[in-house]
Amino acid sequence: MSAISLYLQHILEENKFNISTCPVCGSPEFEFSHYLNVPDWLVSKENFELKKCGNCSFIFTANAPLLENAGPYYESEEYVEHTDTNKGLIYGVYHQARKLMLKFKLSNIRSYSKSTKLLDIGSGSGYFINYMKQNGYNVSGVEISDKAVALCKDKFDISVNSPTEFLAEKLPKDFDIITMWHVFEHVYSFNEYFDILHKSLKENGHVFVALPNPNCFEAKHYKNYWNGFDTPRHLWHFTPKTFKQFAEGHGFEMISMKRLPLDPFFNAMVSRSYKSGLKFLPYTFTIGLISFINGLINRDKASSLIYILKKSRVN
Repeated sequence: MSAISLYLQHILEENKFNISTCPVCGSPEFEFSHYLNVPDWLVSKENFELKKCGNCSFIFTANAPLLENAGPYYESEEYVEHTDTNKGLIYGVYHQARKLMLKFKLSNIRSYSKSTKLLDIGSGSGYFINYMKQNGYNVSGVEISDKAVALCKDKFDISVNSPTEFLAEKLPKDFDIITMWHVFEHVYSFNEYFDILHKSLKENGHVFVALPNPNCFEAKHYKNYWNGFDTPRHLWHFTPKTFKQFAEGHGFEMISMKRLPLDPFFNAMVSRSYKSGLKFLPYTFTIGLISFINGLINRDKASSLIYILKKSRVN
């Protein structure tokens, strides 16, 4: 390789979020191996590499942009949580499914806690916190997108906090419930977030974290087209085993896992949409159904999971 090529490679690497130790087990970089190349199907079509830890099998996006350069990768009308778009079949389906999932989330939260002080991290356009507010909850939110913050205010008259305020520990420290619905896979400051979650939760409180699961059938079927990888926006690709290990390392006990029942169907639809040619809906439904059944038989194979956590130690 020429000196100029080496210099250009160095510049590119300097602008990437490089990971030198495994976030789950702390293994050094030489333990990492190539897992899969996954393009950014949504925005840039740029190629990103997933790597896997040889010790604990944790999968992560190895060459994501630095946090300060990540914004353009979210600038798409199809990034529904920040734009609230309902254009096209897929996002029309998404909006209908969300109504069902709001009831599902409320029911699951009530089955673990009767208390009502709730913090939602990654509030998006505000549908969840508004629904919980309508059902008697005292809600607070955290959201990074200015566009989504404006939607929260304009649609629901709810003001949410910035991640900077959360990380500076300016929010209360007595929440009964903290939720992160498909958010933690986006978070750069993963250790800091979980340490502050621990401080912000009452001793008998609960944390609900929803994450896609690369162990599921549609991930194995669609491979680098799988919507759950969503590079480079998704940095971390937890399985039940690796998330349990991560949570325990931050003072939490995983007390349960719940399937998100509609995710295999939605993920199959979106994953197939990234491929050229006919978007054959009955076929994608079949893939989603197989994944759904696999998750019924074995929750470790579910498309997406809600992990329910409680504190296992006091800081």
